[in-house]
Amino acid sequence: MGFSLLGTLMAFILLAPSLLMIKFPPGNVPSGVRDAGPIYTLLERAGQLGCIGILAISQDSFQQAEFGVIAVFIILFIAIYYGLWIRYIVKGRQFKLLWDPLGFIPIPMAVLPVCAFGLAAIWGKSIWLSIAVVCLAIGHLANSWYSYQCTRNK
Repeated sequence: MGFSLLGTLMAFILLAPSLLMIKFPPGNVPSGVRDAGPIYTLLERAGQLGCIGILAISQDSFQQAEFGVIAVFIILFIAIYYGLWIRYIVKGRQFKLLWDPLGFIPIPMAVLPVCAFGLAAIWGKSIWLSIAVVCLAIGHLANSWYSYQCTRNK
């Protein structure tokens, strides 16, 4: 255990795009949009904090990790995720764009970072990060799916 520059960088890279919402809030937000419920929101926040914290102190986990197929998939998921954020900005920051499917992937802006965190847990062989990712997945995917449904029922 100890500070991990690689883990901290992964956490920052995955969560930084969400900060765009401060500078570039979405337009055309349907009225009545809210989270799926307080339990999901609590799980989402606990998962976010857990992923950030565990990655930041995961020196032992990533010190031994070799760059391979899992790392390539993490980079691929992050690249696609950033591409979706670019789409959001370029196409006018519409709320619907945050949830639009990408091919066969529903709510990709929620699915891709969760998958990247999950692969990081596997890559670093971290049970604690895995637990945080499960919490994040349950909360973030439920809240995102709920928001996506609001855009479809508009």
